[in-house]
Amino acid sequence: MDTFTFMISVLLMMMAVQFDQNWLIFAIVALTILTMRDLTTTIMLIIATFVLLVGKDLLVDYWPFVLFGLIILSVVLGGKKKEEQPAYPDMFGGGDMGGIGLGGGF
Repeated sequence: MDTFTFMISVLLMMMAVQFDQNWLIFAIVALTILTMRDLTTTIMLIIATFVLLVGKDLLVDYWPFVLFGLIILSVVLGGKKKEEQPAYPDMFGGGDMGGIGLGGGF
């Protein structure tokens, strides 16, 4: 999960809650889910949306704590990152081409 993108999405949702724009909250969630395509992000955004909509009047003084709690939960649920493939694939399959080689000396 991209924690920075998640944090920005939650901040935008918090702003939308303060201005009482529920349609904007769901638009942010939908766009983030469509662009991230990650199950952990989807679960965390649903949890964050539920927390923000249910507790919008109760959590007015505790917004920073809610944000940090959601970020910590996203890091815990995110787990290890998958190994990324190299940017440029090895054109010769990593072999030595039967001893021919590409270097100088014939």
